[in-house]
Amino acid sequence: VASRPQSQAKTGRSMASQARQRAPFRLLSVCVATSALLLLAWASIPTTSFSVGSSPRARSSKLQSVTTTPPFAAAGEVESSATAIFAAGGLAGFALAAASLRQRALVCRGATEREDSTLEFLSKKHAREVGEIRKLAGDIIPSDWDDVTLLRYALQHEGAPAAAAENVKEVLAWRSGEGKEIVAAAKDAIAKAQAGGGWDNTPVFAAAPHSGKISKYITPAQMVVVSTKAGDLVTCIRAATIDSEALMKDVSEEEMVQFFIYAREVNSFMADLRTRATGRVTRLIAANDLTGVSKFPDQAFQNALTGSAKKAVTLYPGYAGPTVLLNLPWLARMLVSVLTPLFPGAVREKLKFARTPMDYMKNLEDIVREPIRSQFVDDLQAVLNV
Repeated sequence: VASRPQSQAKTGRSMASQARQRAPFRLLSVCVATSALLLLAWASIPTTSFSVGSSPRARSSKLQSVTTTPPFAAAGEVESSATAIFAAGGLAGFALAAASLRQRALVCRGATEREDSTLEFLSKKHAREVGEIRKLAGDIIPSDWDDVTLLRYALQHEGAPAAAAENVKEVLAWRSGEGKEIVAAAKDAIAKAQAGGGWDNTPVFAAAPHSGKISKYITPAQMVVVSTKAGDLVTCIRAATIDSEALMKDVSEEEMVQFFIYAREVNSFMADLRTRATGRVTRLIAANDLTGVSKFPDQAFQNALTGSAKKAVTLYPGYAGPTVLLNLPWLARMLVSVLTPLFPGAVREKLKFARTPMDYMKNLEDIVREPIRSQFVDDLQAVLNV
């Protein structure tokens, strides 16, 4: 019995020794994790998609995208007896990726991806919620808002029809009030763009708020759009090529926010048309090519991104797909490969990392021309499937 205190003391000293030995490793782990978070924050600044433009065509071929009129332009083709819808252009901010973590991702992996993202499947799955949203929102819902429109709100607020109904009210209030001019301008521009039976991007860009000044800084050299094999619209941006400091000397933060929201209005309109044409719920994906990034964008530019991103989550619910980071610095890629498995599932669904460089992308516009386009689309799909 007398030996027990000695034994316990010995055990205590042993545990303390082990703790001292582990302390440096714990400190190292904390430092690595902190460094990773800082690198990812630095790398992720411009990643939220805002797109403008589309080209509806009815052709029998695989999905394609090309650039045309800068800074917002794309065209595409899809096997469909209905009109094929394609969107273009965009800009991104990490704020939307973070804000949209509360939405349920539409991402489905492997062979089940197409089935789970079909309009028929999702409409049946959320039929009860859509009915409750319509009932809770009441008579304020416009006659042209069908169940496909309300499905986006059910996807954004899955299992919470009351919150979805409040979101509907917020959106309708904005569209008839503060955002009335933007909504009207986008609708008129889209009608003009489609008047000839194809797509003329000129009126869409011309109607964008403050586009005359912004077009000097955002062109297809900074961003393009491609389609995934599944049909989602991917806005790709090379952030390092945007002179954000000079841009923000020409426009105010509020003007940039208006520009981004107009772009989102056109983009979501095109996503809806494509959803109805293809029978698959189209997502808007942002791919940020970090080639050459060495510093944060101008603070005013970041503020505009953050402000418009927060608005977009509320005003255009249920559209945002994941954000993809491409061509990270080598240290960031190494840390991502180690730490990604530790991220919460919601983060992994909304934030994707390419773990190997895509150094074949010498210029961003290369990815809309063959053979690089096919290679890029395959590589991007592999990243999305992880």
